[in-house]
Amino acid sequence: MNIQEAKEEIIRTVYTYTAKDESGCYRIPAVRQRPVLLIGPPGIGKTAIMEQAARECQVGLVAYTITHHTRQSAVGLPQLVHRTYREREYTMTEYTMSEIVGSIYEYEERTGHREGILFIDEINCVSETLAPTMLQFLQYKTFGNHRVPEGWVIVAAGNPQDYNKSVRELDMAALDRVRTLNVEAEVSVWKEYALQKGVHPSILSYLELHPEHFYQVTLTREKQEFVTARGWEDLSVLLQEYERQEYPIDKGFMEEFLRVPKIAADFASYYQLSRTYLGEYRLSELIHNTLTEKERESLKARLMEAPGDVRCMVVRHLLSAASERMTSYGMACRYAKREKEVVLQLASYLKGEGAGCPESFFKRRFHARQVQKENDLLKPWEERLECAVDEKLQGMVSSEHRTQILLELMGEEQAEDTQVFASVLSQRQEGLSLQKQEVFQFLERMTEFLAEAFGEDLEMADWLHGLRNHGDFASIGYESAGRKRLLEQKEQEERLRKKIAEMEGLYETADRK
Repeated sequence: MNIQEAKEEIIRTVYTYTAKDESGCYRIPAVRQRPVLLIGPPGIGKTAIMEQAARECQVGLVAYTITHHTRQSAVGLPQLVHRTYREREYTMTEYTMSEIVGSIYEYEERTGHREGILFIDEINCVSETLAPTMLQFLQYKTFGNHRVPEGWVIVAAGNPQDYNKSVRELDMAALDRVRTLNVEAEVSVWKEYALQKGVHPSILSYLELHPEHFYQVTLTREKQEFVTARGWEDLSVLLQEYERQEYPIDKGFMEEFLRVPKIAADFASYYQLSRTYLGEYRLSELIHNTLTEKERESLKARLMEAPGDVRCMVVRHLLSAASERMTSYGMACRYAKREKEVVLQLASYLKGEGAGCPESFFKRRFHARQVQKENDLLKPWEERLECAVDEKLQGMVSSEHRTQILLELMGEEQAEDTQVFASVLSQRQEGLSLQKQEVFQFLERMTEFLAEAFGEDLEMADWLHGLRNHGDFASIGYESAGRKRLLEQKEQEERLRKKIAEMEGLYETADRK
């Protein structure tokens, strides 16, 4: 299965293992809740899907890389205790609580989550002294003498032996106690994720042309060469920042992330070529709508005759521009929504315990953010959003309109022309409507241009598919008239191709037997 399918299975598992009956007891007892074991190559996003699954299920997440632990930290330290049996006192050894189990209880205290995912990475790379502890953990959900709390679903991950020399093959006793999900790198799934993450369009178009270069690993005594999904994403982040600061980018730079020299050199050449095409085909001017009608027609005619790699590059750069605009609008919507929520919270606080003192309200919010950050409950974009809301509102309540604003928040009657917050929120809504209209028009303009240049071919299907799979696409309300059937047809063709490939694989396996 691919990483997306693995994520969906983990989500189903969390919902199933945490389901309760009418009396509030878990429907499936802990002894029957088999841990999930993800086996897949490094760098395909196993850790990332844990965060996504926990967020979607609204449960906690405690993650550990078990190779960083000694037997003492995993099991606990021995200590002498006194016990009385049959009226006689004995001195015996007892283990303190495992650091891993203890961290779950601490996490519960800090966050309030009583259910979650305990994620143990690299479980098949443990030392020989920890191996029996891992078997006990998988069988009884305990570290040492201490059990993982009820409500916590165990997910473990490991690499196949081909990718890691430290891997210890799990025996039948261990495998008979887990649900094993074999995960493979699949570029089509990663591309949808990458588009939403704003991965560099040159990387996306390159992998469209060379999907076989998405993931490669060769580990021998003579050489260690590898290219992973993690490498492509990290390369994208630094590549975009290097471009912003106008630093030189060469093959050596690519080799820092793409550890297969041939692929690094090939992508470096493609990247330089795409930069040339970007200027030669005047895509920046097309995107910003600064071409004259004559220039636009000339560009269209050139693209009609362009080779496949140029067409792919053009679509990916336009998708990147569309993604940037849709994400910006989506963030503006989330900001406006969050601002309204915080305003209501502030108003309630001022009417109650706040007693007209907004400063203490913002101090509380700052402290809450710090707690969330310490427990990995706050994504960077969420932190930026919360800080932006606070900065805006604090500026307003500290301005010359402070008195009017506090009266408005506490529900005191005011004339309409003195209602500062109402005016700001109204302007915000007008700005959102205008921004939505601009994004809509951009999508319409680019769709029409691509249709005129390429017709209803693969490029158009790629464009529409990329738009529809963006997380903020639905909020725009854009649907290309008359082309929905084309997209459905191309998606059906893709499903058929995958089905045929699966069937061919089954036949080949049967023939070998």
